[in-house]
Amino acid sequence: MGRPRSVKEKSSRQVPQEDSDSDDDFEPRKQFTSPSGSSRKKMLPKKKANNNKENLQKGKQKRADQKAKPVQEEKREEFFWNENILRNHEKRGVSYSSCHIVHYLRNVTQGTQPVFWQDQALNTPVMHTNKRLRVHKTYLGFDRRATALAWHPTNPNVVAVGSKGGDIILWNYQADGNKPRTFIKGTGANGSIQALKFNTDNPNLAYTASINGNMECQDVTRGSCHKVFLSTGDCDHWYTSLDVSAPGKVIIVGDNKGYVNMLTQDGEKLWTKRLHQQKVTHIEFCPRMQWCFVTASVDRSLKVWDIRNLKSRTSCLYSHMHERPVNSAHFSRTDGGRLLTTDQHSEMRVYSCPSFTLSRTISHPHRQFQHLTPIKATWHPLRDIIVVGRYPDPAFPDYVDNEPRTVDFFDGATGKLLHQHMDRSCDNKIISLNLFNQMGDALLSSAALLVWVWKPKFSCDATKSSSNLDSEGNSDDDDDDGNDKPKRPRKKKTNTTATKKSKTLKETKVVRGMMKIDKKR
Repeated sequence: MGRPRSVKEKSSRQVPQEDSDSDDDFEPRKQFTSPSGSSRKKMLPKKKANNNKENLQKGKQKRADQKAKPVQEEKREEFFWNENILRNHEKRGVSYSSCHIVHYLRNVTQGTQPVFWQDQALNTPVMHTNKRLRVHKTYLGFDRRATALAWHPTNPNVVAVGSKGGDIILWNYQADGNKPRTFIKGTGANGSIQALKFNTDNPNLAYTASINGNMECQDVTRGSCHKVFLSTGDCDHWYTSLDVSAPGKVIIVGDNKGYVNMLTQDGEKLWTKRLHQQKVTHIEFCPRMQWCFVTASVDRSLKVWDIRNLKSRTSCLYSHMHERPVNSAHFSRTDGGRLLTTDQHSEMRVYSCPSFTLSRTISHPHRQFQHLTPIKATWHPLRDIIVVGRYPDPAFPDYVDNEPRTVDFFDGATGKLLHQHMDRSCDNKIISLNLFNQMGDALLSSAALLVWVWKPKFSCDATKSSSNLDSEGNSDDDDDDGNDKPKRPRKKKTNTTATKKSKTLKETKVVRGMMKIDKKR
């Protein structure tokens, strides 16, 4: 018998690498063995030594890994802010690529979601509604193209629209159908409405700036001119833009010579200053800072002003030059934290407030020509989402043959294109103006002579309409006017069907009686 194993040997052979049922694993270690096949497996002292070295190296690696843990955790925190790594990372539960608000809140509570995806998660339900917009009501009563849009400040179903011929309508698209309740006839070709704003204190009044040289206060409910506030009396000098400050109770008006006028809401002029070299295309108060307003001009400049310190054209707070003339400059409707500009060719810019630094430049085809209402990008009222009409340009880098003329939605924070929306009834029209109401559930658009309102139509409405199909496959809910056709009455049971049923019952009774007679026999 071999000598018994010592305690040290037991400890060295205590954890084998692989489990085995053979008895050779329990034999004492031998330095010299016979060259037989069964004993060759035991000639492994060098390999065991190598295994010991490997174990030592593994231990060193574990210690090094423990020291490197804090560094790896820091790197992991950096990885959490890398979108590409997160999107490719797969984990049990909700995917990182999901932007649904419920998934976002769940992942944030578990510590597996970066905070910067909050905007995407909140944009998801808004875009879910925007993707289901359908043409709800249309108006085709202007003899010249629409040039100005405005929503009623208190009634989300009432709009005011001005045209190039000077016509103004007040339209409740839910109650009036396709005929507006108020129509103010314009002066014709020289009466184009350049700007249209409601008086927030008295919504029955609206202010207009026109090419006929007048800045007027219109009584839109009665359909008459209430008062003329400004008049140039010159066919070469007219007013092009205006805005109303409800807290300040003032109106600010720009003209085609670069001058800016400030008035009270009663029409009293406070001051007049030349702030641009050329036409002032847009002017707007900041909703966050009431002492601040911006002006955009054909001289390719965007300027930010302090109403308390106006001295000359050089006394602006900030000034940004563009490559093309600027059509509009709108503050975001959520909190006024962003400023969106639209030029006359293919560029939109987003500035961060209150520093007014350029945060995003978006390339988008919307070139302008003489007989087209200038395309102006606006904001969604619930989220910082940009809404703008597309005019495809063959010279644009991403141009595609037969590209549709759509309404495009962009993320104001990232500049990413979220959705291109179109409808079969207006797919060939250049949609120049788009404006959401205060609730964000209706979009007012205009293209040439046509004005229409978009409303979301969800799948539940589609199922209802599909359930109301007649025998020929025609729907009862296809009227644009909202007047549902009466449903077809069900066919009454004719006498023939009743007689057939009675005959069958009689025959069954007769057969049963005959069977009973046969059984008795």
